[in-house]
Amino acid sequence: MRVLLRIGLIVFLCLALMTGGFLFWFYTGIGLPRLESLGKLRLDQTSKIIAADGAVIAELHGEQNRENVSLDQICEDLRNAVISIEDERFYQHGGVDWEAIARAFWTNVVQGQVVQGASTITQQYVKNTLTGKERTYWRKVEEASLAFQLERKYSKDKILEMYLNDVYFGQGCYGVKKASEVFFHKQPSELSLGESALLAAVIRIPNYYSPYLNPGAAETRRNLVLDKMRDLGYITAAEAAEAKAQPVEVGEDKLVKPVPEERPSATAPYFVEYVKKYLYNLFAGDQNLRARFGNLSPDDIIFRGGLRVYTTIDLDMQRYAEEAIASTLDQPGDPGAALCAVDPRTGEIKAMVGGKDYSEQQYNIAAQGGRQPGSAFKAFVLTTAISNGISPYKTYDSSPTTLEFPDGTKWKVGNAEGSSYGTINVYTATVRSVNVVYARLIRDVGPQRVAQMAQAMGIKSNIPPYPSIALGSCEVNPLEMASAFGTLANNGVYVPPTCVLKITDADGEVLFEHTPKGKRVVREDVAAVVNSILQDAVRHGTGRAARIDRPQAGKTGTTDNYADAWFCGYTPDLSAAVWVGYPQGLVPMRSVHGITVYGGTFPAQIWKKFMQKALEGVTASEFPKAEFGYGEEEESEWVTVTICSESGLLATSLCPHTESRTFRRGEEPTQQCTIHNNQNQRVTVPGVTGMSEGEAVAAIRGVGLNPVVSYIYSSTVAKGKVTGQSPLAGTTVTAGSTVSITVSQGASPQASVPSVVGMSETAAKEALTGAGFTYKVVYSPSDPSLAGTVISQFPGGGASASPGAQVIITVGKT
Repeated sequence: MRVLLRIGLIVFLCLALMTGGFLFWFYTGIGLPRLESLGKLRLDQTSKIIAADGAVIAELHGEQNRENVSLDQICEDLRNAVISIEDERFYQHGGVDWEAIARAFWTNVVQGQVVQGASTITQQYVKNTLTGKERTYWRKVEEASLAFQLERKYSKDKILEMYLNDVYFGQGCYGVKKASEVFFHKQPSELSLGESALLAAVIRIPNYYSPYLNPGAAETRRNLVLDKMRDLGYITAAEAAEAKAQPVEVGEDKLVKPVPEERPSATAPYFVEYVKKYLYNLFAGDQNLRARFGNLSPDDIIFRGGLRVYTTIDLDMQRYAEEAIASTLDQPGDPGAALCAVDPRTGEIKAMVGGKDYSEQQYNIAAQGGRQPGSAFKAFVLTTAISNGISPYKTYDSSPTTLEFPDGTKWKVGNAEGSSYGTINVYTATVRSVNVVYARLIRDVGPQRVAQMAQAMGIKSNIPPYPSIALGSCEVNPLEMASAFGTLANNGVYVPPTCVLKITDADGEVLFEHTPKGKRVVREDVAAVVNSILQDAVRHGTGRAARIDRPQAGKTGTTDNYADAWFCGYTPDLSAAVWVGYPQGLVPMRSVHGITVYGGTFPAQIWKKFMQKALEGVTASEFPKAEFGYGEEEESEWVTVTICSESGLLATSLCPHTESRTFRRGEEPTQQCTIHNNQNQRVTVPGVTGMSEGEAVAAIRGVGLNPVVSYIYSSTVAKGKVTGQSPLAGTTVTAGSTVSITVSQGASPQASVPSVVGMSETAAKEALTGAGFTYKVVYSPSDPSLAGTVISQFPGGGASASPGAQVIITVGKT
């Protein structure tokens, strides 16, 4: 008997120890996941890309499409519905509902199978976030222990909020916000009683009770939720009956709305993809920024991190860009186009169109592409030349030739359509886009310098330092060109382009903020000269089709085989580059809408349409002015007249485009425009290049046209012979039109440019005038002690130049 008592006592003590140990473990949770890890837990949340005006243009999410909300943003009906069906004693128990466990145990025993569960909302949250979904008795015990601890750490309302943001509702929706938006196109604060009950009904088995997959089962369970809410006193019987009366059906005018189709962003899709790549590079390259998201990869941060990405895109400008392309290239089989616009003062990308149709072509030519820019690249050669002291009035022979470079390289180069203009200066060669002059110019300044200048101004693609880059043989994209031309628009200060202004997390904490950082890469006086020349390239050069009613500058570009055509232009407020071509390859564009495509055709037209709309309502800004001057002796030799931009003759009231142009007295046109009148007779322009001046004048007058003669120096054409003509031979024009010819004066005499650096402005002007040169004055901020003093000049002192050539002097100002 004593033995049995001893055995019983030992068993009792063992059981007591085991029970005590179990209770100690249960209430302390030793060995279980730590609740502190919930503080580090980041539920997957949807990221948003936001336009400059605050509109959401894209949402990025992985498998879990979620956006958290606070409890006060969830309507009371939804909270009560979830509590009623999932855990009716939520506000009474301490994390584990022992009463519900006992009731479920008895029900399951009586039924002989598991027909009722007893997991509380707290336990469900623990299962979803800490323990996993393994179905074992021991895992249920772990859930109960952690639920008890969770209730001691957080308030009931906070636990309910965390649960409602975590739970899965089907259709890829995690949390009540996305479920409300997808199921009902509403926010969770706006749901009706019936909608709230339906969402609560789905939670138990989302696929089975889905109103999209099984509306009958969804309606039955929704009604059960409403009955529970009525029984618990949350709603009246009448309210329950009214909510039950609405059938669970899917449709635009039904209770449940169709699930939106997942597709690429319909708004600025190329820009959205560009932003994604930017975000990836940002997080991949910043370990400290990445560490704020634990061990997530850059892709996971972008698609699961709940980012709010505030971008630079202007949705109005984006629409104007898309419309400009679509309305210009509007026929089947037309080439594609790309456009990028940048604010030159901040680098902000305002519009980006990477192709005509994103659904057919995802390759973003605006930012990824590499196409040859043709003569648009001459802007960088010009800037390099001016920076290195070459006057825009330095003359070169424009005849087709073979050039030899210091390394022995030989380059055969000609002009468009084989034309020749004799000896012309850099300014005229830019306006007319004369290839041979630019080939000679890059030989003088060096390809390496040009490549370095282009990259400093904003070209980030590789630029091989070959002479042919003068004519655009390298590959660039519209974003680079808009940015680099924007450096000129910003008076020589380069501001790197950006697509993102700020990034925050889902709670609004700032993770990244962009600060524009400009760097002067072109002297201000050099930028002023280049801008002046490129303004004339649009006024009466190859870019005439891009003219808008405000100060602007730009350059056309066309490749030899007509496979790429560009117009890159800018105002002080906005820089934009347009490319036209076939994205699939180098397909010549010799017959598009019946014409051969040049930079001055469709690209210039697209640019004009876009800029007119984009700058509508924006006060026109002026480029910094450069003062032009002539000495008293020369001033009487010049006269300024208003001419027709098309005919070159004196403008009449019928001329649609006019401009003021300065001529040497006696060389200005005296006849009024013969194009914009009622004469309809057409004649063919004779070929007079190579004739003597007298022969050429007689031939032109003989067919009813009017010759205008100008004289240039030429080292290759004999004195008195015609070096070039415009229009070209064979062109059909209206009778009475003007034919301009240039006559050689033989080799140009040279004179030495006096050095005027250090002189006062007045003294410098007098010295240059006395030496037979004209001058142009550019003012640049300087030390107060140098105000009014010449601080630089080009050509430099001692350089050789033709008499009458212009010397540009930079005068200091405070």
